[in-house]
Amino acid sequence: MSINLAVVRSITGSIAIKLISSVVALVSVPLLLKTLGTSEYAVWVTSTALVAWLNLFDFGSGYSLKNKVTESLATGEFEELNVLIAGTFQFYICMSVAILLAFICSLYTIDVFKANKVLAMIIYLPIIFSFPLTLGHFIIQGRKKFNTFNLILMSQSMLWLVVVVLFSLSALFIGIWKLAAFYSFFFFLTNLTILIASLKGMDFKWREIFNINNIKASKDSLKVGYRFFLLQVSSLFLFSLGNILTYNHLTLKNVAEYDTINKVYVMGMTLFNVIISVLWAEVSHAKALKDKSALMRLYKQLFLIALGFSLGTALFTLFVPYIIGIWTKQVIRVQLITLVPFAILVTSQSLAYAGAVILNAFEELNVQIYFSIFASILIIPLSNFFFQNHFGIGTVPLASSILIFPSLVFGLIRAKTIITNME
Repeated sequence: MSINLAVVRSITGSIAIKLISSVVALVSVPLLLKTLGTSEYAVWVTSTALVAWLNLFDFGSGYSLKNKVTESLATGEFEELNVLIAGTFQFYICMSVAILLAFICSLYTIDVFKANKVLAMIIYLPIIFSFPLTLGHFIIQGRKKFNTFNLILMSQSMLWLVVVVLFSLSALFIGIWKLAAFYSFFFFLTNLTILIASLKGMDFKWREIFNINNIKASKDSLKVGYRFFLLQVSSLFLFSLGNILTYNHLTLKNVAEYDTINKVYVMGMTLFNVIISVLWAEVSHAKALKDKSALMRLYKQLFLIALGFSLGTALFTLFVPYIIGIWTKQVIRVQLITLVPFAILVTSQSLAYAGAVILNAFEELNVQIYFSIFASILIIPLSNFFFQNHFGIGTVPLASSILIFPSLVFGLIRAKTIITNME
């Protein structure tokens, strides 16, 4: 099962960059814990946890565009691509207005926002207005510029670390509101840079953004996108509700513990997702060329990588209590048994993604959507049941693991069937 050198360079380079970014992010946690204190840190991580939810408002159109960009590269057909980019960008602008309205409502409905309105506005308003810029993430990945993409993201992490270090050393008096201003400004700057880099060399005409006909010409891609949107909803419900649900059911100390453990395992999934992103582009490329042997090779590689990652997670979990103790300077202490649900969730995610990436590249999403709706409906009541039965901070990852299992089995079986039956 050979793999070409360009893919190897993309994976190894991106993983190296992501590792540096992840280390930077992890280093900032004990510094913020020390400077803000446990309670204020819990408010900070809970407030910023909902940033990921903004991705919902692209209604999956970015993933649909990503496939089209890669397929255009494979076939050399670029005539309609820039029209599609302009139309999708227009759609993102419209969605920014929808996000703003949703955010205003959330200030009066979400507990952590109601109690911290000014903080929430400082964090979210600049991010909302820069939402259209995030389209660059999908274009740059579709063009297979993974190292450039991750290098820009690493620069954001480095800037953030500088601010946090200065804050912790009292060299720069910031406070939580000013910290939020730096956070949202770096978000804007990073996404502007990614968008510019993603369009470089594509002869994109910015004036096309003002041509309303482009959004009409993009309607087929946007229709495919809404199905990706339903999958995004499930992912966010399963993997991004932990801080909020723990905040609502347990103590602020438990929120800090949950967030710290979750960050360790998310770092691993971040590295795994680098591989998924690179190989997704390769699957789309092989699909456009109807290369059945390449697709089967990629399927086997994805499964073996996911299996190896799962075994590595189990081994790594044995050392996590010591890592967290050293990392947080004993502010956060965890027992090994507490980590089991987190390790199970990461294992389930990696194996599920191995099959799902094939289905996503082929845009075969309907059954995945049914599983997604099922999981989205049940995650909160199932979590509430586990909270009531004193499962503690492992509640949400345990519930998520249970709900992801059916899609895991289906994805692996169906992906292989699609490739085998391909003409």
